[in-house]
Amino acid sequence: MGPSSPVTLDAVAARAGVSRQTVSNVLRHPGRVAAATRERVMAAIEESGYRPSLPARQLATRRAHAIAVRAERQQDGISGLVLDAFYHGLAEAGQDAGLRVLLYAQPADEAAEVAVIDELVLTGSVDAVVLTATNADDERPAHLRRHGTTFCAFGRPWGHDDEPHDWVDVDGAVGTGLAVRHLLDRGRRRIAYLGWPGDGEQPSTGTDRRRGWLEALAAAPVAQAPVEARSLNDAAAAEAAVTELLGGPDAPDAIVCASDTLALGAHRAAVALAEGGEPATVVGFDATPVSAALGLVSVAQPIDQAAHLCIDLLTGRLEAPDRPARGLLVPPVLHIPS
Repeated sequence: MGPSSPVTLDAVAARAGVSRQTVSNVLRHPGRVAAATRERVMAAIEESGYRPSLPARQLATRRAHAIAVRAERQQDGISGLVLDAFYHGLAEAGQDAGLRVLLYAQPADEAAEVAVIDELVLTGSVDAVVLTATNADDERPAHLRRHGTTFCAFGRPWGHDDEPHDWVDVDGAVGTGLAVRHLLDRGRRRIAYLGWPGDGEQPSTGTDRRRGWLEALAAAPVAQAPVEARSLNDAAAAEAAVTELLGGPDAPDAIVCASDTLALGAHRAAVALAEGGEPATVVGFDATPVSAALGLVSVAQPIDQAAHLCIDLLTGRLEAPDRPARGLLVPPVLHIPS
């Protein structure tokens, strides 16, 4: 065998002193192999430089060993950092699980998107899909269930708990609750909330984050009437909304924001209106480099953990298609700049 010839499964088996099937089991079903034998085979793989043949693996398993996820249109550079981290986490976790991640461009609407997904699955290009940006009106999960497509959602089935599917989400209410308690500990007593239009009207990410703020205020030792403002997820719009909020009577001394984009605008308004005095304290959500650069406290989502959990759910579903659906809610933490 020449120096450039690929190492075969038989060569690994001979090196480890085991059968070809044992090597195959170590690669595909490691739990079936005794620990000592598994270690010997893995050592032989490492020493020989063996790399499994993807086409051969696809033929043997009748799988593409790939998952698809939508590449969102960039709407906001700050919030887009969260999805970038999620894509990286998916790719990393997928690589560890022997899965490639395929990005498809965000279509014009849901009907076009499910058509893209159907084609990817029917042509054998992918085995499963990760849905992002779920919402109460989302028709994608129901379509994929009807067509027997394996999928996991990064986001809850907002208002559709009677139609279970696998999902992973970050507990936004816990995050804003942490923010309120942090502000109370710092002596803030009039803690407002800056959210998105429509928050509280139906189940959504924004409604969840707003709920955490309300519940933490209700449990606070000092009673305070909830004061809030709404803004599009745009720094300039947020600055205008907070300028109006802080210019009114009984202006808040702190503001919990639904995103770091809103926090950027809120911070600008707070500093401008403070006129050299102490500005209202602003807390963001997502712990992006923007909040860090401004020295703002922000709720950090465990995006990498969420991505790895999505891959775990997908691989589990591929191995056991009939197992009950699972939903995993991951708690965030508060990031306090040093």
